[in-house]
Amino acid sequence: MEGGFVATNNEELYHILLSLRAHGWTRNLPQQNHVSNKSDDWFEESFRFVLPGYNVRPVEMSGAIGIEQLKKLPSFLKQRRENAKLFVELFKNHPDFLIQKDIDNSSWFGFSLIIKPDSSLKRKDVISKLQENKIDCRPIVTGNFTRNEVMKYFDYEIHQKLVNADYLHENGFFVGNSQINLKKEITIFYKIISQNLRSFKE
Repeated sequence: MEGGFVATNNEELYHILLSLRAHGWTRNLPQQNHVSNKSDDWFEESFRFVLPGYNVRPVEMSGAIGIEQLKKLPSFLKQRRENAKLFVELFKNHPDFLIQKDIDNSSWFGFSLIIKPDSSLKRKDVISKLQENKIDCRPIVTGNFTRNEVMKYFDYEIHQKLVNADYLHENGFFVGNSQINLKKEITIFYKIISQNLRSFKE
């Protein structure tokens, strides 16, 4: 394991290091900072990458906890997959959403949904309704990663239009899974998605 820390009295350097230590994203930066023009949209800022960063948050403590958690992994995966069965059962034929396919016994860290092309729903309305009901959600990681500002630091080529990545970027989101039984929570989530969003189509 690696460790260490950086001390500085330079606020700009501090903000740069905050971003660099956690993938180069803006999530942990204060609203007013020296790295990016951070918006008030927490959803967009949760996976917005502006610097070519690393993952060097406190690793020794995480490692110590992780060693113990690994002993529980089989039971964790079993419950996550049980939760996923209910999610798939409820959403597999949903008129407005596509869901991910389990092609190799997924561990189901979360439940991804993409608004169908023929749906009249708008993601901002869906996110607003979930937030109103205290249901946390995130973009599907970073959608089309090439749309992040950090790309200016890399030498790369894009040979064709990234149609599917762009669509996911603008119309996808996910909600979390857990190693505890989420039957009640998933059912509530389904009802909110299916019933309360009808007003956006009218």
